[in-house]
Amino acid sequence: MSTSSTTNPDFGTRVDLRSPEQLLAALPYLLGFTPADSLVLLAHAPDGPEADTVGHVMRVDIPDVAAVPELEPPLRVPLADAAAVTVVLVGGVAPDEGPAHRDVMRALTAVMTDLGVPINHALWASEIRLGARWCCYGDEMCGGELPDPTASTMAAVTTHAGQLTYASREAMEGALDPEEATVLARRAALLDLAASRDETDPACRDEEIENACALVGDVLARFRSGVGGTGPVLSDREIVELARALTHHEVRDASFGVCWPPRSDLAVAAERLWTVLVRGVPAPERAEAASLLAYTAYLRGDGPLAGVAVRKALESHPGHTLAQLLDRALAHAVPPETLAGLARNRGRHLALRAGGSGAPGATRGPGGAGP
Repeated sequence: MSTSSTTNPDFGTRVDLRSPEQLLAALPYLLGFTPADSLVLLAHAPDGPEADTVGHVMRVDIPDVAAVPELEPPLRVPLADAAAVTVVLVGGVAPDEGPAHRDVMRALTAVMTDLGVPINHALWASEIRLGARWCCYGDEMCGGELPDPTASTMAAVTTHAGQLTYASREAMEGALDPEEATVLARRAALLDLAASRDETDPACRDEEIENACALVGDVLARFRSGVGGTGPVLSDREIVELARALTHHEVRDASFGVCWPPRSDLAVAAERLWTVLVRGVPAPERAEAASLLAYTAYLRGDGPLAGVAVRKALESHPGHTLAQLLDRALAHAVPPETLAGLARNRGRHLALRAGGSGAPGATRGPGGAGP
């Protein structure tokens, strides 16, 4: 069963999603991809001035009705503070004029009752596209055809913020597929050769770390100067040197700092660099870049991409500490602001080299040391 979770991102612009058709059209931009055959839960903030705000957004493949009760344990933590949820089921063919998957909806209602979380609204759509039919569970007068999702306010806001939206979850995963096996084998051989030549003199370590930080900062500057595109093409030598640089925990920790604040030019450049390295670095070194990509995506509220990157990291290096930390954070829907503590007072050297301010700044959540 494929699952994903995200936290409502702060784009600096409040988007009104109170009408059902607007909410349905916004789903691709809340999830990062267009859902199909999906059960989506949108958790609303606790009672108070932000009670109408969407918090966590969770998606799962539509389960068999008998498997719906199995959703209760994994939902208990992320919905612990929710005032209510909006439920959306996407896909299937209705046997009449009503919504499809009514048996699944009834079973899910029982799960929500057991969790003590009321359902604010329950919606169904055949697809998320212009003209697709949608309707409500329990209200025959509620329904219609979807407006164009790509022409919505949410689409404009997310595009302006530099967030990619994929046509499907499979397309999102495919964007992180590794390069050809022959390319990775060539780079793995170069990594092995470089490792065989490593100096063992501890006196050289400080200089090695300084050179590694300088390399990452300089490449980030190149990606930042072309932030509107995909970034520069890196040679085998550069990719190998970057992979080796990120294996130093000091360099990895400094890289946290360039990911904050989210959606800054520097954070966007960093995310593009980490993506290139996830695709271009062989295992197990790939885990470092994949973990940094997961962290960067998590900070801007893109839980689905963070989840894909975490899986890439754990496939490359099953015991990777940062990847395991992020995997647990995703499972428990930890607010991004909490993990932003990893970026506090880090990365000044890298940010300055990359042309940033060098001042990641204080975070809104509690601070914390790196793993």
